[in-house]
Amino acid sequence: MNIQYVGEHLMAGSLGRIFIWLSFLSLIISALLYIYSLGKADKKALYTKLAGNFYWLHFITLLGAIATLYYLIGNHCFEYSYVWQYSSRDMPLKFMVSCFWAGQEGSYLVWAFWQGIIGLILLRTAKEWKAWVMPVFATGQFFIISMVLGLEFAGFSIGGSPFGLLRDMPSNAGEELFKQPNYLSFLVDGNGLNPLLENIWMVIHPPSLFLGYAVVLVPFSYAIASLWRKEYHSWLKPAIPWTLAAILALGNGIILGGRWAYESLTFGGFWAWDPVENASLVPWLLLIAMLHSMIISRKRFNTYNTTYFFTILGWFFVMYATYLTRSGVLGETSVHSFGENALSAQMIFFTALFLLLPVTLLFLRKKYFPKKDSDDVMTREFWMLIGAIIVLLSAFQIIATTSIPVFNKIFGTGIAPPIDNINFYNTWQMPFAIVIALGIAISQYLWYGPNDVKQFLRKILIASGISILLTVLIALGDQVTGASRIVLLFSILMALVVSLDFVINYLKKTSNVGGAFTHVGFTLFLLGVVLAFSNSHVISRNTSGMGAGQETENQDNLILVRGVGKPMGKYMVTYTDSKTKGRETFYQVDFVKMKDAGTGKIDFSVYPSLNINTRMGNVYNPDTKHFIDKDIYTYLSYAQQNTGTADPEGYSKSGEQPMNLNDTVVINRSFVVLEDVKTTMENNDVNNASIIARFTVTSMTEGVLNTEIKYEVVNGELKRTDGILEPLNLKLRFEGVATDSRAIHIGIYEKQQDYIVMKAIVFPFIGVLWFGIVVMFSGLTYSIMRRTMGKNKDKVTKL
Repeated sequence: MNIQYVGEHLMAGSLGRIFIWLSFLSLIISALLYIYSLGKADKKALYTKLAGNFYWLHFITLLGAIATLYYLIGNHCFEYSYVWQYSSRDMPLKFMVSCFWAGQEGSYLVWAFWQGIIGLILLRTAKEWKAWVMPVFATGQFFIISMVLGLEFAGFSIGGSPFGLLRDMPSNAGEELFKQPNYLSFLVDGNGLNPLLENIWMVIHPPSLFLGYAVVLVPFSYAIASLWRKEYHSWLKPAIPWTLAAILALGNGIILGGRWAYESLTFGGFWAWDPVENASLVPWLLLIAMLHSMIISRKRFNTYNTTYFFTILGWFFVMYATYLTRSGVLGETSVHSFGENALSAQMIFFTALFLLLPVTLLFLRKKYFPKKDSDDVMTREFWMLIGAIIVLLSAFQIIATTSIPVFNKIFGTGIAPPIDNINFYNTWQMPFAIVIALGIAISQYLWYGPNDVKQFLRKILIASGISILLTVLIALGDQVTGASRIVLLFSILMALVVSLDFVINYLKKTSNVGGAFTHVGFTLFLLGVVLAFSNSHVISRNTSGMGAGQETENQDNLILVRGVGKPMGKYMVTYTDSKTKGRETFYQVDFVKMKDAGTGKIDFSVYPSLNINTRMGNVYNPDTKHFIDKDIYTYLSYAQQNTGTADPEGYSKSGEQPMNLNDTVVINRSFVVLEDVKTTMENNDVNNASIIARFTVTSMTEGVLNTEIKYEVVNGELKRTDGILEPLNLKLRFEGVATDSRAIHIGIYEKQQDYIVMKAIVFPFIGVLWFGIVVMFSGLTYSIMRRTMGKNKDKVTKL
């Protein structure tokens, strides 16, 4: 049918699609011009400049597409499927920006945006590598842009457009609503954002993660360009700073995701080994292995094959993570992944392409790499390489288990993923962590090349003695138990002691200060993990005598009635108030130390909240009180919600009962008897009449109570007097007279108790974890600055 729809913003959507196609085509032209320039030595400058101009056109038109989608979201153009699916009119302004990357198409545009900016940086910094690196880099950008083309060709879907109309979606085919020219008048609001994403950390976590993914493409581009160019060493100098930047950016994205989980989710921690979390962690681990292998290759002129292999795997696992999280294959094992996607074939094609072609090129070039001398165990490069291999094995264990759904899908098997993710992965990863920590300790007391064994043994024995002493003190003080955890604690402390010793002794003698501080930060992070989660404990033990669900929940969740204090660990806690802001209700819970109970002093308050979402379900948000030596992490398991039906006194109607004289009804273990009914009417005037009913109430807890209800009409105005039984939180009201008997209808109103069910967990010394992250990222930042500012010569060459 040729329907003339009313009110649609079609021009904006058409403009957005034009921008995407212009961006896509100009990217291809740019890459082709760079390749063409390689065979035109006399006109190379002309073609590279023209290629750069087309890349600028690609980026500008990409910005146009992004701006168009933001315009549609900001103006609530719900005729577009993406806008309707991820935004709504009542969305707080600070979270409106998150709507952009809530879906697949928008998140691809964010990824493309970051890669576009990085490409512009490469135009200025790649120099003699530009014509080789930019075509490789463009292939990565080609994949991202192709995922938002929205092209149907020969029965295949190539990308999904963020500018598709809601009425054109296959799922809406045949819907009667879209046969109406004015259907938009019925679409008064959108579906809205998942309430879990309505958090400030989710405003910055996804863009940070995509920035990390985008930077990973750069060292991969340099590696492939060097194989193409047959320059196997000089590429390492520009690639290493980009690898450091990728570690920093992707690590920042992962940590922000962990912080979001800690602040917003209620599993009690910052890392749950969720498949989507694992998918982002594995490329980061490959970057760590890649960096150390690159440094060995640059300093020792060997290990090229390993370095290339790690670099190819780094980008491959970014692509594979994209497939895992966006194809829907993890839909049953992860709460973070996208649903089933028709673009899986496209993802698989590009993922395979970015593995097979580089590996083939590496195989063809490896015979030209210089041969490596025999390995000497007592060298820094040996232990760095061992560490890189251990990191690789750690990554393979994570990705192999995460990929169980993929394996089942390919081979039709029914292998079950781990039931207890946290315990499973912690058990497997602990040996890797021990070896990596010990490797950090050993390698920092060794130089590149030959070493003095006696000097090394003397230093390592002193560090071991200090570490054993610290291990005993911390294990006893923080109650770290279990042989494996104690060994892990020792290895972490060993790495920390050696790293600090290196910083103290060589701070002014080496330019490798950034690496030393990064190791200190990493070991502090691991130490924080052990301290915080080896001795975390629940303090919200249920002492109320009231049930709070299943056995575990009943033990670990405390029921707090408003205004009634309950003991919780070293505190007396009281639920004192609740305030609603928009769709979110915050519940104030005051903590008072036992010695101060009854004095009116409040040590601190927490405000866990409930986000009401009628479309997608309600979400409980935690709140955490941070101390130097611990965090007290709280969240609600249940909150009594105000349905809006209660009267000003707090009573809500729970039922209605017809009663004749001397009838008895049972209400909450109380017997209510209608003792007497009196009716009066002055001069047979219906405008001046009354009905008075008297009740006797026998309560099993409060004894015998009496009350009456009145229904009066005075000069034509209705007046009610309810029978309030305050001790029973009960109110009776005259509702009317039965039409087929002499019974009167009694409304039963009850006052619900205002209470919440809360869980509280103490994480001791978790601040060490966050401090370690700050130190680690500071070290990485310094290393990037040092290498990009040209200070590449070590002051002590053997370091």
